Amino acid sequence: MPKTAIGLVALAIACWALASRYLPVTNHLVLLSAALSPYLMVGAPVAAIVLLLAGRWWLVTIAVASTAAMLAVELPLYLSSDTAQPDGITIRVMTANLRLGLADAGQFVKSADAQADILAVQELTPREVARLNDAGLDATFRYRWLDPRPGASGGGLWSRFPTYDNKRIGGYTMALVSGRIRLGDRAIDPTVLVMHLPGPWPQPIDDWRRDITRLPATLDETAAAASGGAVIAAGDLNSTSDMRTFRALLGSGYRDAAEQSGAGIKPTFPADWPPPPFVAIDHVLTRNCTATSLRTVTIPGSDHLGVVVSVVV
Repeated sequence: MPKTAIGLVALAIACWALASRYLPVTNHLVLLSAALSPYLMVGAPVAAIVLLLAGRWWLVTIAVASTAAMLAVELPLYLSSDTAQPDGITIRVMTANLRLGLADAGQFVKSADAQADILAVQELTPREVARLNDAGLDATFRYRWLDPRPGASGGGLWSRFPTYDNKRIGGYTMALVSGRIRLGDRAIDPTVLVMHLPGPWPQPIDDWRRDITRLPATLDETAAAASGGAVIAAGDLNSTSDMRTFRALLGSGYRDAAEQSGAGIKPTFPADWPPPPFVAIDHVLTRNCTATSLRTVTIPGSDHLGVVVSVVV
């Protein structure tokens, strides 16, 4: 009986985690269950083994089916969905949350200089803008479009390439900015959108729900304004690919760079404590372009890892 009970508990947790991926995120229970579902769904193979030892054959069948379902939803993230090698110009995009403007400016500038062509920055304060400038960021990334604000709400775009058609997008809790990047002889210049959504935990999730529900319309508007050109949308979305609300963003031709490149789940938060990060809430979305690689990088002083994506435009 103890083996059966343990197996049933593990199976119930796994089945709930799988179901939470498809439920509207209306409360913290669904939010946390979906965010942690890659870990909670491991209960399915554990249950299969325990129930097999207990001789509960029909329950083993359910546990094996649940394990297969888990693999079906998570394994594609580790298999590149674009097998053909794209032809075009490769640009390196880094998204970085600077933790209330407290990230180490000097180290961030060194990392960006070595690894990026485009910077999508969140939690950008006026004081951090000055520190980044003093550390030499503007000397390398000569073009910028910023909306710095106190606290966590600011954001900005830095680029090695000239920018134009820069916009601040209103109506969101946090700053959203966009600009077009001039890549020389490209027929249509790509658009970069810097995104940041409010944290849904431990505070109420209302602001996050309102903003992420509106974001698909903003992505569609950005795509329409791009006139068929590439769109790269990057930032801290405070959501994982296992949340239904995140997957709702992947319409109108948008792709998740982690899935497109086959990088899999790359946790980015929390990065300010001894255990490794365990949730992937920082993302790059692509449209009419191809993410060929994705990796995480340390940002000293931040509670997020940065994400660097190579994108072929």
